[in-house]
Amino acid sequence: MSRRPSACQSESIPPTLSRSPLGRRLLCFSFFLAFRSAFAAGEPAAPIPWAYSAYFGTGVYEVANGEKAYIFRVSPSWQWREAGVDDNGRRTIGWKFKFPVALGAHDLDANAIGATLSLDNVSTITVVPGVEIDIPIGSRWSLRPFASLGWGTETGSASSSAWVYWTGVKSRLAFPGHDGFEWALVNSLTSSGYTNDAHQSNRVLPLFTAFEFDRPIEKKIGGEPVHLYWHIGYTDYLKHEPLLLGSGVGSIDVEDEWEAGMAFGKGAEPLRFWRLHWNRVGIAYRFSSDGEFKGISVFFSSLFDR
Repeated sequence: MSRRPSACQSESIPPTLSRSPLGRRLLCFSFFLAFRSAFAAGEPAAPIPWAYSAYFGTGVYEVANGEKAYIFRVSPSWQWREAGVDDNGRRTIGWKFKFPVALGAHDLDANAIGATLSLDNVSTITVVPGVEIDIPIGSRWSLRPFASLGWGTETGSASSSAWVYWTGVKSRLAFPGHDGFEWALVNSLTSSGYTNDAHQSNRVLPLFTAFEFDRPIEKKIGGEPVHLYWHIGYTDYLKHEPLLLGSGVGSIDVEDEWEAGMAFGKGAEPLRFWRLHWNRVGIAYRFSSDGEFKGISVFFSSLFDR
């Protein structure tokens, strides 16, 4: 999997099981499979696990030996122009600018929220602004090239820092159903990595494919029908070097990742709290086929928008 806080250097733990056969079948649905070629992994540099935290998102993640990492990410965005296709088939390309900020925490204690939210508990800070270009191929199919570049650092006295990036392309193909039910196929191919202050680099190539579902129910919030969302996805790390997350958490090789999540929202109408608003609020369980990695993440948008 990816990301989190601290420059702890440890030997990678090789996965013991092969990639899931079911995951490979799921990947066959993705047209991005055409990009699958052999990527030779060179001798990996000493990893900085926290450098992937902004990419991986909010959650609690654990490796096989029980070590955990805690990541909190916010991602303000500005939509410069909406994508669309008019009745004459003319396309409008959309632009969105994102400003994700991730904080790694030493501890998470629900019984001591004050200590959890204290600045002394912050182990890493990563800021990776970026841009997405939304290209509507048709009324149901969109492509979205994206790129982000930023910087992160540890907060301790013996801190390390790194330039962090990710770039790639996403696609979404929507399929209407009955009685408001909709589903979509979401794919992405990403190159994510970093170069640290000692000029050492690390890179992973996650190939992701997922099915996402949306169904309105009779329950209403603020006069709007509640929508239930759920998804199941699979990531194949075509180039997997040691990665993973946080202060005091060792690095680990990850070949693949499964993700299953559920959420609720109000469809096109966002959920609002004070000046904040989200498309949906949900939780996902993430794990590798070899059992070396697992985690719980919180998400606030569709897979195509995260």
